[in-house]
Amino acid sequence: MLRAFSPLSVGHFSFVTLQRPPFLPALSAITLLVSGALHAEEQAVTVQDVERIEVRGDFRQTNLQKLPGSVVVLGETDIKRQSAQHLDDLLANIANLNASAGASRSRFLQMRGVGERSEFVDNINPSVGLLVDGIDYSALGLLSLADTAQLEVFRGPEATRFGANALAGMLNLQTADPMFASEGRVQLTAANYDSWQASMMVNQALTEQFAVRLVADQQKSDGFIRNDFLQREDTNGIDETTFRLKTRYQPNQDLTLDWLWNHHDIDNGYDAFSLDRNRITLSDQPGQDKQDVDASALKLQYQGFANVDSLTQLSLLKADTDYGYDEDWGYVGLHPDEYSSTDQYLRERDFMSLEQRFINKNQQGHNWVAGLYASQQMIDLTRLYTWLDQNFISDFERQNLAVYAENEQQLAPDLTLTYGGRFEQYQDEYTDNNGIRTDGDDQMWGGKLSLAYQVSPLSQIYGLVSKGYKVGGVNGEALAETLNPKLTGLKDFLLGKATFAPEQLINAEFGVKGQNADQTLVSRVSAFYMWRDDMQLKAWINQGTKFVGYIDNAFSGRNYGLETENRWQLTPVLVAHFSGAVLKSEIRGFVTKAGLDMSGRAQAQAPEYQFSVGADWSPLEALQISAQFAHKDGYYYSDSENIRASHSNLLNLRASYQWSQWELALWSRNLLDETYGVRGFYFGNDPRDGYTDHLYEQFGEPRRIGLTATYQF
Repeated sequence: MLRAFSPLSVGHFSFVTLQRPPFLPALSAITLLVSGALHAEEQAVTVQDVERIEVRGDFRQTNLQKLPGSVVVLGETDIKRQSAQHLDDLLANIANLNASAGASRSRFLQMRGVGERSEFVDNINPSVGLLVDGIDYSALGLLSLADTAQLEVFRGPEATRFGANALAGMLNLQTADPMFASEGRVQLTAANYDSWQASMMVNQALTEQFAVRLVADQQKSDGFIRNDFLQREDTNGIDETTFRLKTRYQPNQDLTLDWLWNHHDIDNGYDAFSLDRNRITLSDQPGQDKQDVDASALKLQYQGFANVDSLTQLSLLKADTDYGYDEDWGYVGLHPDEYSSTDQYLRERDFMSLEQRFINKNQQGHNWVAGLYASQQMIDLTRLYTWLDQNFISDFERQNLAVYAENEQQLAPDLTLTYGGRFEQYQDEYTDNNGIRTDGDDQMWGGKLSLAYQVSPLSQIYGLVSKGYKVGGVNGEALAETLNPKLTGLKDFLLGKATFAPEQLINAEFGVKGQNADQTLVSRVSAFYMWRDDMQLKAWINQGTKFVGYIDNAFSGRNYGLETENRWQLTPVLVAHFSGAVLKSEIRGFVTKAGLDMSGRAQAQAPEYQFSVGADWSPLEALQISAQFAHKDGYYYSDSENIRASHSNLLNLRASYQWSQWELALWSRNLLDETYGVRGFYFGNDPRDGYTDHLYEQFGEPRRIGLTATYQF
């Protein structure tokens, strides 16, 4: 039986030591520099002059420069600068946000070095979630950016706002809402590797009170792999279709009723790993990475009450996924010592959530929010694996109920205290056809306390402490393998890994936000130190070509560093951008089954530094040229193996010309044609060299060159 987990007591946090983070001297210098640059000519500035970038994913729509916390907001201009067609295309330029693939697209997110890297037999609990218009897409992967209004990246624990899927942060993607106007857009893109994209948006006000917005998007590509055995170049190809319908009914100024429906039909190939460790594969049974997703949401906002506003959202999501691959990466007849097998995972996910939120109308210096959240998810898995005597079938069901509250208190005209918390209860049931049946429940809590001082209308300093959590669970694969007669010597060890404990994360953060009087310089700098307790990480047992994965708990972990975003208007026609991060991480108290002591080593997917620098130049009113260069340091692929990805340097260029209702853009991503890894494994899989261990990598996007035409009407 899965043991029941109870919330940690205050005394359990005795592991938090008040040591001086090593980045404080550097942060002090940066703070002085930023403050000095931003204080010039502030005397005549009003609050209305502050740059208006609104964060919509918080409890209230809040100005980015006023929100205490490390948040990145990317809008339409940022998406265009990177010629991004898919959310995957944006990630390299966001400091301290990383992703791993192991599928046709990057699917698993890591924030500040915290996050998962794969999902096979066991259902993962994401440390970094993804919301799309308030619908939870966590663990399903990334999406097309068609008709995206903005992407908000919350860095650090956001349990009060988002719950367990925000242990390390949250991505909140907002698509454009219906407007009471008539407009439309058609966009066509052609690129190398036989790639093309066609998208369309139509917005129409049918009456003065009712508007609709329809979006359709189709992306296709052969992908970047050649299969020499099958003589094909599309075995790792992309074929993705997205439809979105949004409606808005606004009978009066107090009531707004929104409804949306998303449909995603993803029919991608998966043939990414090569025995020759390049982009040429030999698979005779290439895999697939398919998704059929329908999601809908009904949101009701009412502002007619005297003291509070009300927001209600009901969300539904159904996703059928088919993920599989050629396990031997070769063909029958390759070598006398070959083996041949495939592995396939069919998942049916059903998710429903209901949230009711009340927002105070900021009376008497208090601005509070309180709410209730309930959800239920069911995941049915069927694994079709060559070496199983019968298909593996499991059923997982989780119900959770949460209450939360947050209060923003104005201690003085320039001093704001914010405090809040969330209490959440989970109930799980797990069964499979090996006769394993478990259930459990967790009661967990998180919260946030921040103090923001408005130094002037244009600059703010803040400090915050936040706590996040992630639920524990059962290692179904490890339990199932205890019945495998070929692994009898590991039975006791695997029984000891039947369950894993919840993880708790505490984050301490200090930041500076500001801009100068004419808004030619906007800057944000933050420093953080995170304590991880019972750190969850993925571990593996490798016996020849047999692998058993399970989630284990290290004793603890540390993650600390700096993050910054800056925009500088150098001249009326030239704007420069810079973002960067320094990250240090450490595993404490973890020894692998193979006897490797990982204590003191950096955590997986945690590059020590990364930065992005770019510029937008408009030599003519209709012409804009953009360049962006992103560098990422090397990092470990795994917490159970000492294998590393090399550093990467990605250069993106875009030149666009606009006349009348048309825009034509010539662009390139990864112009330097850098070869870099996005997922890596270390083992032997090639019979031609006696199954000698190698680092096998899935490589990221090579040089892309494309042309995009857009017509607005």
